[in-house]
Amino acid sequence: MTNKVLPFIILMMIILASCNSGTKEEVAVKADTTLITVLNFEKQADSLIDKPVFIEGTVLHTCKHGGKRMFLVDGTDSIRVEITAGPTIAKFDESLIGSRVRIFGTLKEERIDTKYLNEWEAEVKKPEENHQVGIHTGAKGHEDQGMQEKLDQIKALREELKNSGKDHLSFFSVEGISFTILK
Repeated sequence: MTNKVLPFIILMMIILASCNSGTKEEVAVKADTTLITVLNFEKQADSLIDKPVFIEGTVLHTCKHGGKRMFLVDGTDSIRVEITAGPTIAKFDESLIGSRVRIFGTLKEERIDTKYLNEWEAEVKKPEENHQVGIHTGAKGHEDQGMQEKLDQIKALREELKNSGKDHLSFFSVEGISFTILK
């Protein structure tokens, strides 16, 4: 009898927990959310742009420049997923490093094309003329890079774009809405 009752109790606990985890709209969105993994992130990202996702992983790094970004890994440090703090997350604290977390958020795509690279290069070479424009930072949150580092990064992206055979490069991330530290 215990074998039949235990699954029912677990199911009821899950249902009750979900009832208290946000507004009706948030619960409905979370119900339609795709669970992705760090290891399959790049393979699934194209089909999930601007859609709600859950992703779990281990926090490898949180940015010291404001805590607006962190990176998740899972099993290998060679595959990293960038998580940005959305408007509902003040920052990712450094104490999260090493923790396993589940992020609820929206999958985002940043497209880098020749126009973007040309504008970024112009900003780097003449920052005083382009101070108000300043949207092409390259490495978000690390605007303190020197001019040569930025120009080298632009050059590397131009080469990557050329070798890709496409008109743009896609960089995917998850804009976090909420997160939970897992045990």
